Amino acid sequence: MGQWEKAKHYLARKMNILEQIAANTETQSRFIHKREMRGLGRVLGERENFLEELAMLNQQLTKDSTWKNIPMLAPMIQEITHKQQELLERSKQVLQEAVAERSLIAEELKINKIGQQVKNGYVNPWVSIAWGRFINERG
Repeated sequence: MGQWEKAKHYLARKMNILEQIAANTETQSRFIHKREMRGLGRVLGERENFLEELAMLNQQLTKDSTWKNIPMLAPMIQEITHKQQELLERSKQVLQEAVAERSLIAEELKINKIGQQVKNGYVNPWVSIAWGRFINERG
């Protein structure tokens, strides 16, 4: 396999991985809005594997950078660069969504905790049980 074919193969694989990461990012967004933490954990594990594979692929591409001067690969390189920018922007948006959802969950938990404290502080749970003790008494 020549240098051109090898570089084209690596670039095509890189584009494929970027598309998989983009799909993974959209899945993360859905899980965040549904608050499905188990599914989100699985998706984040998959994303980590994709990123490791992408790092290895980038390492292979940087070993020999003479392929960057081949004019037939320029459109493919531009497309990959554009896809990476889109992916970075979408990842930032999903991260902001996750932070916002986290703050909503924290606020809901705080309100729930305050409600429980008020209920436990002012409502005597033994009052309802005390009324039933007179049923069996002889008078």
